[in-house]
Amino acid sequence: MKRLLILLIQISPAAFAQQPEKIYSIAVQPHETAYYTTQAELWEKETDKHPKDAAAWENYYLAMRYSNQAYNMGNEDKQKLMGKIVDQIAKNAPGTIEYYRCKLSYDGWPNKDTTGRLVMLKKALAMAPNDRAVLEDYMIYCETTGRIDKLNELSTALYKSNNFPLGLMEFGYNVLMSADRNAIVFTCGDNDTFPEWMLQETKGIRTDLAVINIPLCINFPGYLKRMLKQKNIVLSDDFWNREKDLKDMNQLTKMIVLEINKTNPEVPVFFAITCDLQNVFPDSLYCTGLAWYFSTTRIDNMAKMKNNVENHFHLDYLNGGLYDDNSITKDIVEDCNTLYVTPFALLYKHYKAMREDSDRVTFYKDYVMRYATKMGKEQQMKEYLEAK
Repeated sequence: MKRLLILLIQISPAAFAQQPEKIYSIAVQPHETAYYTTQAELWEKETDKHPKDAAAWENYYLAMRYSNQAYNMGNEDKQKLMGKIVDQIAKNAPGTIEYYRCKLSYDGWPNKDTTGRLVMLKKALAMAPNDRAVLEDYMIYCETTGRIDKLNELSTALYKSNNFPLGLMEFGYNVLMSADRNAIVFTCGDNDTFPEWMLQETKGIRTDLAVINIPLCINFPGYLKRMLKQKNIVLSDDFWNREKDLKDMNQLTKMIVLEINKTNPEVPVFFAITCDLQNVFPDSLYCTGLAWYFSTTRIDNMAKMKNNVENHFHLDYLNGGLYDDNSITKDIVEDCNTLYVTPFALLYKHYKAMREDSDRVTFYKDYVMRYATKMGKEQQMKEYLEAK
């Protein structure tokens, strides 16, 4: 059995508070866009009442960035909107850490003024050496400009800052353990990239892997070239000429992977299980734990998955199937925990077919059904598990 369609968990709508609440990055604490729209209105009123309040401006900036108003805009119009807010922060709260965080976020990527960005990053880091957003921005700057000599220092600082909960770090560890030796592992976001980078740089875990963030490849061909060079992959000028015109992440991903497979088929290619690419590669992805293995030929992935999950994964932190976490990142961790449903369901069906009855088989079934029930998919999952 090749793969199991991931059952996605829906983030429950938050009760819309009529008081302004601290706004975190959606990589830390996600809400629906309507929540941010309400909060943007509330924080705008706060900036009117307290125009020198840097925290109020940052909360307004973040809420507006994630709101319906910004969500429905084109990139250019959204940039103009956010730029006006950043200008107001510069006017009312210059030189604050809130200003630097918003300015760094607004400038985004790519930024031709790499020298100016580096100056801002250094100032922000001096003010807040344990700040997650600043450390992440600095790491991305180093990755995309090739200044990799500072990555270990920044990764260590981010690791020691304890900004990432155990659930995300252990999930990242298990993603790394799902890949073959000397493979490429593509990731798609913050929470499936930074933990892996930290584990490699700080702990020396799976340094044989090249962990490549796909969104960074869109605007930074130099970043992709550098990462591929780690695997002695040098693609043709024709490829790079075609690549520079692609801005759609799925199309770019497909082009990159097919080109690697054509020129360097000996290099294994994996995707973190967080990457939703079933429609891009409908017949070429095989679950190996918390990663998808790309193969143009049919393979039996069960041996890989069993070995990874049962001999290399950290599973104790799941605490019998549910991770007990009351921090602001609880929903993010729960989303990650949900993704274990795929390998665990496949393993349960494998052992069921072999008529094996053991504690691990019970664990797989209980875990899968617990999360299926939580998602309102209990009957569908039960039918899947019992089907031959």
